[in-house]
Amino acid sequence: MRPLRRWRVVVPVLLGLVLLAGAWLGWNAWQVSKDLTAAAEDVETLQDAVRAGDDEASDTALADLQAHSRSAADRTGGISWSVLTKVPAFGDDAHGIRVVSEVVDDLSNDGIAPLIETAGNLEALLPTDGQISIASLRDLQGPVAEGNAALAKASERLAGEDPSGYVQRFRDKYRDLSRQVRKAAVALDSADAALQVMPSMLGEGEKRDYLLIFQNNAEIRATGGLPGAVSVLEAEDGKVALTRQVAANTFGATDEPVLPMTEAEMGLYYGQIGRYFLNANLTPDFPRAADLMRARWEQVYDERIDGVLALDPVVLSYVLGVLGPVQVGDVTLTEENAVDELLSKVYLKYEDPADQDAFFREVARTTFTRVLAGGADPQALLRALGRGAREGRVYVHSFDEAEQAALAGRVVSGELQTEATSNPVVDVALNDGTASKMSYYLRHKVSVISTSCTSAGVQSYQAKARLMSEAPRDAADLPAYITGGGDAGIDPGAQLVLVEIHVPVGGTITDLRYNGEETGLEVVRDGERQVALTNVYLEPQQKATLTWRMTSGPDQPGNTVVGVTPGVTTGSKSSVVRSSC
Repeated sequence: MRPLRRWRVVVPVLLGLVLLAGAWLGWNAWQVSKDLTAAAEDVETLQDAVRAGDDEASDTALADLQAHSRSAADRTGGISWSVLTKVPAFGDDAHGIRVVSEVVDDLSNDGIAPLIETAGNLEALLPTDGQISIASLRDLQGPVAEGNAALAKASERLAGEDPSGYVQRFRDKYRDLSRQVRKAAVALDSADAALQVMPSMLGEGEKRDYLLIFQNNAEIRATGGLPGAVSVLEAEDGKVALTRQVAANTFGATDEPVLPMTEAEMGLYYGQIGRYFLNANLTPDFPRAADLMRARWEQVYDERIDGVLALDPVVLSYVLGVLGPVQVGDVTLTEENAVDELLSKVYLKYEDPADQDAFFREVARTTFTRVLAGGADPQALLRALGRGAREGRVYVHSFDEAEQAALAGRVVSGELQTEATSNPVVDVALNDGTASKMSYYLRHKVSVISTSCTSAGVQSYQAKARLMSEAPRDAADLPAYITGGGDAGIDPGAQLVLVEIHVPVGGTITDLRYNGEETGLEVVRDGERQVALTNVYLEPQQKATLTWRMTSGPDQPGNTVVGVTPGVTTGSKSSVVRSSC
């Protein structure tokens, strides 16, 4: 009877201990939730304080954020929390909470803190009376590099987890945090690269001249739009000015390409990118387009070009949202109307292309003069430019090898991947084949799904591109300069879109279909990448769907980056696809 009595005593004690342990773990989880919720509120308070320029409030909010994130990290870093990560149905959520706690704690100390210290000095990145202080730029380099490294690490850590098994509420919050951190990491990476090269690119010790290209999305090109107004941007010891302005269509065609063409360029573009300045950016590789533009410019003008910068009217609209309206002739350009005025209404107002070009040049001069004058909110202006960079609307190329090496791999470089990495890259580039401005009515979306992965790290994909013309049904009645007038063999009002699909390095493409019907697959090899070519013909209000299958090359198990040509609507067409490996 004694053993039985012992169990009658021991069992209640064990049950009590289990209940106490469960209650303690539950209380701990509740405290972690409180800490993370408070940290999220601290971030919002910190953002508001920074935007208001309130240093005292910024310091307080940062201290609160560090305290709450440290508490959450401490609570999730011990043995007891490790027990929770093993509990069926809740273990993966507990692991995810630990990851979030550690990431937020690291960011609050290593990422956010150095940036807050420099927040009051961001004016140094922008001109005042046409002058940028190079010494102030150098003061910013260290803290921004430190913050950039922390954000990149956090983004990689969050992306390395699979939140699909989390409970829905936490899964949604996790994915939102991952998106926000990735977005911030991309923006800060561009800022870091800019700070590394800005002193020398601003003419520290020697004058620099750059081509400033305004891309016209109404006639879509692989990097965004047809090169329209072109200006020379001169920089010397931080002093910046616009000098020569010309229309890109004044260059005409050359008998021979300005630079030797590769076999792939002949197969893809029949050498046109080397003969026409306007067609240099049929290639989605911005460094190559920049090379071609410089070569043609230097044939015509006796001046050395040190780099090429490009932006489009959409990012200009973001900038106007910070600067406020600008007056160009009898047109008041605002954030809300800039795209419509520059990509549509100008062609209805001015029939003569020379008058259109004059208007574009005046827009460039007026807006740039406004930026050079200074006085804009530096944080807001940098956010606007950062948004444009993330959307593939801002490109920078330097012909200085050291500067370009610093820019390489950043979104602003616009370079095509030529060597395999663990993260596969897909590029879908669009070019107008109508010789018109009908791309103003083009809408497009590309989606890619990784469906499987082999033991060799080869991913398989299903992909889809949807294209639609939002042109009015009576688009044929629009001016011939907008419709192309049928000169390219396309009926007025319709548009032909040339689609290039650049598969991952070492990968393949198969089963290309147009509206469900199998279509011919024309493939050109560009180094280690296959490039598939197809055309999409759109009548007004017509939709079309392309589908295809792809694989990556071996040893590419990471998330896939999908780059897509931007259009006239705001937002990014590009995406990051979760790996199936």
